[in-house]
Amino acid sequence: MDLSFLGIESNPITVFSQADKAAYLSNPDEIDGGIRELVDAINAIPVFFSMSACQGFLIEEEREQHCPESYVDFYVIDEQYPLARLLLGSLASKFNASIDCKVVFEADFEITAEDEIIANGMVKLRHSIELYELPTALMKTTYQEIVDHIRKFGEAIKQTD
Repeated sequence: MDLSFLGIESNPITVFSQADKAAYLSNPDEIDGGIRELVDAINAIPVFFSMSACQGFLIEEEREQHCPESYVDFYVIDEQYPLARLLLGSLASKFNASIDCKVVFEADFEITAEDEIIANGMVKLRHSIELYELPTALMKTTYQEIVDHIRKFGEAIKQTD
């Protein structure tokens, strides 16, 4: 398809690889302990990898040390976007008003040696799972159900490979 009318020469969506996954996950100590189980469930799916997460309000005693939201953002490898849509759709359907799932189109960029940000014309698709705060006991059970749902999704994906 001729995309010149858009001012671009080719599909601007960044395509991530297993090498990108390895690079993003090279420092697991950066993951907040309170959301690690959810992050690990996402990262166990071969074509997904987390790129940002915060435990937010999940651990009451630590909430002041974290951002106000509890979320995991992830990228998709080798354009396996239908799998990501299926996961996010199944989560939103099952957990209704307890969760917000979305895809954000964000500008891709390079960081120079001088810490300057240079846009490269590409776009990254950031998939996001954000939890809404619930009463403590319900939050714990809902969080575990979300983790279990993602694990089951990952197991089903592995069985179809």
